[in-house]
Amino acid sequence: MGERACPLCGSARVAQLFVKHQTPYWRCTSCSFRFATPEVNPNLANAIDDYPAAYMQYLGPTPTDRANFDALYAWMTSIAPFEGARLLDVGAGSGKLVRDLRRLGVDAQGIEPSPALFDRFLAGDDAFKHATLEDVHGTFDAVTTFDVIEHVADPNRFAEAIAERLVPGGTWFLSTPDVESLTARAFGRRWHFYYPYHLSYFGPRTLDRLAARHGFRRTHLTHPGRVRSIGYMVRYVAEYIGGGTAPPWASRFDDWHLPTNLFDTMQVALRRPA
Repeated sequence: MGERACPLCGSARVAQLFVKHQTPYWRCTSCSFRFATPEVNPNLANAIDDYPAAYMQYLGPTPTDRANFDALYAWMTSIAPFEGARLLDVGAGSGKLVRDLRRLGVDAQGIEPSPALFDRFLAGDDAFKHATLEDVHGTFDAVTTFDVIEHVADPNRFAEAIAERLVPGGTWFLSTPDVESLTARAFGRRWHFYYPYHLSYFGPRTLDRLAARHGFRRTHLTHPGRVRSIGYMVRYVAEYIGGGTAPPWASRFDDWHLPTNLFDTMQVALRRPA
């Protein structure tokens, strides 16, 4: 994890921006890509008890899931038809997206590389495999990687593997923090998405560079909000921004929900030309 060459363009012209939570953050002066190099990749090394409470709440079932899924599904199906399509969800987490898609008749399956998350949420369900993209055979009409590519240390290898598994004309749907957003620039190193689970930081320009290199064309980009519980937001601020423990009273607000949007998360559709 200590590689100092830019993971996006390969340049050795990188400068350290800061160190946060014992993790160095870097900027490539050639292409402006930002990345982190923790000593250990917590995305794969963590046991289930190592994950913060806010993350476990994000993965678990919540009353806000239906509203968030309905908005996401409407967006995806406005871009590509899902009838008769095969879909692969990469980084399935707790499997909520795949299960909702299958409930609607979509031929969806998911893979999850984290052994802790797979064992906790997905083991025993034939719709999921404990695997990486390199373990997947066959092609798909759509690939989804929502809140995933920021956890990847080698985005070029990741994008290449997705391109190889998409049919011509297929669509890669993704979401990721927008490091070029006004929120990210205003908060600097205090931006809430700078934490050790995130290894790669994209903005529209660097994402377009990655897409073009691997034969994709961006067709849609938006910065949608999500419905969150107030309890989740309290835990998130305490654990991811404050670096501490959430107060016990946060659970009193788990059933209070608000639409939230800091306009610092991109939702993107990339098309592989036919």
